[in-house]
Amino acid sequence: MPLLLGRPKSPDDRNHGVRFAIGAGVEPQLHALFETRFGFPLIEVWGMTEMVRVLLDNVEPRSVGTRSFGRPVPGIEVRVVDEQDNDVATGTAGELIIRHSQTTPRLDFFSGYLDDDEATAQAWRNGWFHTGDTIRQDSDGTLHFVDRKKNIIRRSGENIAAAEVEATLQAHPEVKQVAVLAVPDDIREEEVFACIVLRESIPDDKETADRLFDYCFGELAYFKAPGWILFASTLPTTGTQKIQKHRLFPPNTDPRCLPGIFDLRGRKKRHPATSRE
Repeated sequence: MPLLLGRPKSPDDRNHGVRFAIGAGVEPQLHALFETRFGFPLIEVWGMTEMVRVLLDNVEPRSVGTRSFGRPVPGIEVRVVDEQDNDVATGTAGELIIRHSQTTPRLDFFSGYLDDDEATAQAWRNGWFHTGDTIRQDSDGTLHFVDRKKNIIRRSGENIAAAEVEATLQAHPEVKQVAVLAVPDDIREEEVFACIVLRESIPDDKETADRLFDYCFGELAYFKAPGWILFASTLPTTGTQKIQKHRLFPPNTDPRCLPGIFDLRGRKKRHPATSRE
């Protein structure tokens, strides 16, 4: 979506026969903008190979720009739980766990992980399949994706979804690609690290880093802004252009020590006049 929106506007933007598109992970800030420009809905979907089905936000009124992927349906029961598998309060982020039903929890699911009964049992503990995805559920049952549990950054007791910071930065006109991840922090446990590919002709200097920090600081709660920014010429991706975070740096590399890194941690101070809490 960022690539298409980055192209010059043209009468051909709506000269097509596309009725809708189905996919996952469109940046919330770009969702409505894309639909308005190109004239067709983007249907957000959630699914896993293990469940052999999907949940999707295909019933009007859709929740555009909220990472909504619909509501539970017959054959897919849903709970949102904490680390002890206790249900969390409505609107609170927690792990998504699913099953077919109480009487037949594994019906229409995968049979198990190949030659790994222990992993299968762990995934199906307490009679529910544990997805490893962090979500939240509204009072009307609508489900919203937050991030993979492994992509949650734990900073000073706050849970920060890397996907939210990535979506914010991706919406900035000077950003071409971005990957956000956690790096260790001696005081706050973890800190937000952003690896950014800039658009052509944008200088990879301190002024640009400060400008992108200011943008995040104004759009997000202050603690979610990147404490570290590193500019890169490219990011490793799959054939479908999904960023491979595990290939960003060589093994045993501390990205905080790389040349060209910008340390912005000193600017992450609570400031109600300019940042959202």
